[in-house]
Amino acid sequence: MVFFVFNYSWAQVAEVEDKNEIEEAYSFEKSLFLGANFQLGFPQGIFGDNINYTGWGFGGNVLWKLKQDVPVYGGIDFSFQNYDFQAITEITFDLEEYETKTKNTIVLSHVQIRFYPEIDFFIKPYLEGMIGVKSLLTRTVVTDKTDGANDQINSQFENSDFALSLGGAVGFEIPLSKNHLFLDVRCSYLKGVSGEYYVRKENDSNFVDTIDVFELKNSTTDLFVPQIGVKFLIGIGNQNYEEYIEDNDSYDDEEY
Repeated sequence: MVFFVFNYSWAQVAEVEDKNEIEEAYSFEKSLFLGANFQLGFPQGIFGDNINYTGWGFGGNVLWKLKQDVPVYGGIDFSFQNYDFQAITEITFDLEEYETKTKNTIVLSHVQIRFYPEIDFFIKPYLEGMIGVKSLLTRTVVTDKTDGANDQINSQFENSDFALSLGGAVGFEIPLSKNHLFLDVRCSYLKGVSGEYYVRKENDSNFVDTIDVFELKNSTTDLFVPQIGVKFLIGIGNQNYEEYIEDNDSYDDEEY
């Protein structure tokens, strides 16, 4: 009797723990994953020959599951990367300080499809396809730096062009907080059609305006982007334990 009672009690405790674990992981009907990351940008091919500079920037994405029983997610990925810049500072007779800066930036916007292979391991690898555009921007900004004011006085785009972008990515995720927070590491290679962009001249020692140190180039816009970031799980709606079991019951009653 003691043996029977002990085993029955242990089974009940294990069932409650399993139930609590499922309720903690699946207490919602729909889920969104929001990501934020730091990334580098390495121009490739002719693009890399023209831009002798490693970009850096930040990005984010939103992912959602396309079908309940298939590990495929769709989403939107957005990021920006700063590349080369040139700045000059002028001080007037009234001791007012002004900075003029011309900066090159690439803005990346892609639709993404992500697939997670079924692997029983705490590290979750994935493959990804991406299609979108690269925005190649050069902007000059005049800022009032007098007494640390840092007020923007004037801003204008020297050039803006768009290039179709297509590529793929591989990465992996490591759970940091069970089912809610993940470390996300990814490397993507993005082929790009031809676009127009500013690059630094070989002889850039003599100039009047900051834009004078740059010249226009045109080429394909291939880019290699390694990144590291985090991914957050956001649940939408409520789903109790019985509904989860019913929705995820994998066996057929007629077979048993």
